[in-house]
Amino acid sequence: MARGATSLRKFSTSALLWLAFTLAIWYPLREWMLLPAGWLAKEIMTTTFPAWVAGAELHGSTQVLLTHLRVWAGGGRVGELAPEAHGLVYAYGAPLLAALLLASRTRGLWWKLPAGLLVLVPFQAWGICFAWLMQVAAIAGNETRDQTGFGPWATNFIAAGYQFGFLILPTLVPVLVWFAFERRVLAEALIEGALASAKAP
Repeated sequence: MARGATSLRKFSTSALLWLAFTLAIWYPLREWMLLPAGWLAKEIMTTTFPAWVAGAELHGSTQVLLTHLRVWAGGGRVGELAPEAHGLVYAYGAPLLAALLLASRTRGLWWKLPAGLLVLVPFQAWGICFAWLMQVAAIAGNETRDQTGFGPWATNFIAAGYQFGFLILPTLVPVLVWFAFERRVLAEALIEGALASAKAP
C-alpha cells in the first residue's frame, strides 16, 4: 500500500510519470496485448450474429471483422463489408492501470496487475464490437439494413454503445479496477488533503 503518496497532487504527478514509463513498455507489445480482446470480440460477434459474421482477423493493431454483408462499390461491383476497429483506442487502459498501481506502490503487484488486465479484456472487446457494429448499422446502414435487420432502435442502441465504449470505458474501468484494489490510498490522500486545508491560514 502506498506510503509516499501524501497528497492527491503528489500521487497524480507520480502516476503521470509512471504512465510515460508503462506506455513505453506497452506500445511495442501492443499487438500481443490486443490478442485476448480481439479473440473475445470475434467470439461474441460470431455467436451473436452467425448469419452474417464469418470471423475476424488481426492486422497489426487493427481488428477486421469478416462478414457476408453485401455492399455496392463503384462501377456496379459488389463486395463484402469488412469493418475495422483500431484496438489501441480501447486498450490504453492497460498501461493506465499499471501506472496507477505503481504510483500507489501497491503490495501484491505480481497478482493485481495480471488480474486487473484480465478484468479489462471484456470492456476492450465491448469497444471493438461496437466499433464494428457502428460501421455496419450506421455508416453502411442503408446497404446492410435488410441483411442485418437493424432498425432505428437497434441503430440508436449501437450508437450509444459505441460512444460509451469509445469515450468512457477505456479510462473509467482501469480507474475503478485500481480503486477496487487500492481504496485506502485514495482515502488517505483525501484525508491528508483535508487536514492540510484545515491547517492552512
